[in-house]
Amino acid sequence: MKKRKQKKDYSIFIHITFIIILLTIGVFIYIAGGKNDLETFKKQVEESSPKKIIANDINRTPKLNEKEKSQYKKYKYKYTYNIEIKGYVKRMEMEIPIPVNENEKQYLSNVKVSVKPSRLYSDGVNTIAQYIFQDIESQKMNIVFEGEANVRTYNIKTAKALNKNISPEKDLSRYLKPEILIESNDPYIMNIARRIKGDSQEEILQNIYEYIQDNMQYRIINNVSAKKALQQGYGKCSEYAAIMIALCRAKKIPARMLLGNIAREKFPQHNWVEVYYDKYGWVVYDPTVSPVNVKVYNNSGKITKVEKRYDTSPDLNYITAGRNKLSTYTTSYSVGDSQNGSVIVREDIKIERI
Repeated sequence: MKKRKQKKDYSIFIHITFIIILLTIGVFIYIAGGKNDLETFKKQVEESSPKKIIANDINRTPKLNEKEKSQYKKYKYKYTYNIEIKGYVKRMEMEIPIPVNENEKQYLSNVKVSVKPSRLYSDGVNTIAQYIFQDIESQKMNIVFEGEANVRTYNIKTAKALNKNISPEKDLSRYLKPEILIESNDPYIMNIARRIKGDSQEEILQNIYEYIQDNMQYRIINNVSAKKALQQGYGKCSEYAAIMIALCRAKKIPARMLLGNIAREKFPQHNWVEVYYDKYGWVVYDPTVSPVNVKVYNNSGKITKVEKRYDTSPDLNYITAGRNKLSTYTTSYSVGDSQNGSVIVREDIKIERI
């Protein structure tokens, strides 16, 4: 009787082959897609002709009459974000607060962006251009925002001339609370606030302004808190602004941080302050700027008196990009392998009078 040949068991061989195929596919995906995804990346950062961008009525500048035109100054601005990615970065997110139209403050036109944002959204206060890049290695790119801005500074003088609340707020509670770098409930801050007096909100703000000018020296440093800056007696514009906001909140006056640019050629990046008046809405103060003497004229053109200005210099105009932030851009990313990838963002700003 012939013996039946036993069938060979190929199951182990099949499993091993299947695993090898899966590993090969995985390696291919990592190399082809994970490392660069060049085609997708190039499409996203390709700098072709700038694209128009419309959000919150950007590019819908109202026509200004002759009197209004005399109160506004027109500037051409160009913000370039130079991004350098070293090594391999699995994911990078970048959020840029961008200027938008603001009633009685600034009106934009011809706004363009070189790279379309992944998403354009509002956080309730700011309009944010969000960029998300994934699986990138050793790349350089530029993102350019440009446009024209008709601006005027809505300070207490402007507010009194209009004599109405142009930015009413229903809930001001968030602008009365302490937050990171603004320790308005700290005993040190509160003790200083108690010593600052005034018969009206405007007078209190003048005295806060004067206190900062008397007790701070301007110096470029890394960001520190309002308390730390006051204790050391020096800081830059973000520290000056944080101190004023902390003291205002300690006095139960709503205040918040502004960011953007002073309309000037050198050192335009800036942080300053908005303070809320029930009668006028949000009014601008810039505690970094020394008080200036301003001549007051009568109808005949004669000087009647000289007043000290405690809000902003009459020679400065501001292009506002965002609020409650300390810088004009924020970046975050995560590294997907062991190559220690990193991201560097440099901002180049050009503003010229038209």
